[in-house]
Amino acid sequence: MTPYKISVGEANLGANIHLCPSKNLYTGLQYFEKEFGVADSLEEDLLNLASGVYASDLAVKREERENFLRTIELTVEVVNIHAFERIKDILSSALLTLSRDNWHIKFVEKKGTPVSGFQWQNKEGAVLLFSGGIDSMCAASDFISQKKDLVLVSHNTHANKVVDKSQRKVHKALEDFYKTKVKHIHIKVYARKSASHKFPEPNNRENTQRTRSFLFLSLAALITKRSGFNKVLYMAENGQFAIHLPLNSARVGPFSTHTADPNFVTTAQEIFRTVLSNPDFEISNPFLYKTKAEVFAVMPKKLQQQVHNSASCWMISHVPGEKHCGICIPCISRRIALEYNGLKVKEYHNDIFMADIASLADDDTGKRNMIDYLEFITKFKKVTPQNKEELICDFPELINPAIDEDKAMKLYERVSQQSFKVFQNYPKVLSIIK
Repeated sequence: MTPYKISVGEANLGANIHLCPSKNLYTGLQYFEKEFGVADSLEEDLLNLASGVYASDLAVKREERENFLRTIELTVEVVNIHAFERIKDILSSALLTLSRDNWHIKFVEKKGTPVSGFQWQNKEGAVLLFSGGIDSMCAASDFISQKKDLVLVSHNTHANKVVDKSQRKVHKALEDFYKTKVKHIHIKVYARKSASHKFPEPNNRENTQRTRSFLFLSLAALITKRSGFNKVLYMAENGQFAIHLPLNSARVGPFSTHTADPNFVTTAQEIFRTVLSNPDFEISNPFLYKTKAEVFAVMPKKLQQQVHNSASCWMISHVPGEKHCGICIPCISRRIALEYNGLKVKEYHNDIFMADIASLADDDTGKRNMIDYLEFITKFKKVTPQNKEELICDFPELINPAIDEDKAMKLYERVSQQSFKVFQNYPKVLSIIK
């Protein structure tokens, strides 16, 4: 694919798309400054970079087949040029992990006062990425129950009112249950065309949003510093989606999400340690070796009843009645997690568990997802020393210095066992693999 050139800043540096803050790129600066006061040049630089990456990911639509992988040349104006030059290569590597695309990053110096003496306080506490899904709800519950100082950070786009509403409802449910106030900061970041600056229309954008987690972490890292915490930022994601082995070979690479990939988390931690001058800064995932069912079990039973306020579906903003679609992999995994813990919620637009799957067309999305999911969990039904090597051959992603190979395999074995236990109640699902 021909390289796509994008520039972020005041000047258009010969790019296909010029992203200009406050024109066609909304970096979240106004929300940040409303909460914390005037941003310094380093904070503004990082907001411009992170929102620029996110907007670039949206702006360059993937093509078909051999052109599915994109090459994006991104040039960003920054005041603190020396800080960002130090992370240029590792940033490209992090974005490659996230989106499986080729990213070439260039920083150009702009006028301004660089930050010096970027001091961190030493306050105990944590910032939690709060998406409004089950995992972040459970992590927040766990922290609040331990009476730890916690700040929730949410990101969504200007138009995504469904997710915004879900985040606020879950936040309220947590406060009501624990009878305490929990700080919740919303930052909106988005891109759209203006009178003077273009941006692709919604129907001509890339909708996978693979790089959103770099934006999300950047917002949370800055808020961690401004909240006075010394080092801890939590990215709570159950292991089956954090390690995220592809269900089959057709879902390898950019066809599969890597938003909480342990390699990416490790690399992002190094990026923020360098840019924000804090060698102790940590990004932690407390659920890395837990299944989604095990994560849900962390919450008190009474609070679990409020799970209908949370949102896990990729399509929830586009489904009538603001329901979960019921057929995507996150919906399938969510339903297994809830029902394994004895909770049934009527929240699905399509009930693929009760459908006559065998009679559906071969190109039906629900059928295809369910078959792929069943084939995947069948492979992990029992992990033994004898089939370990075979599993590694099928899933070379397990050979990863950022994860414990044996713990990851046992994690997926439990995913398999918990899934089949739920499917025992749905004979039409099991019939397609007999």
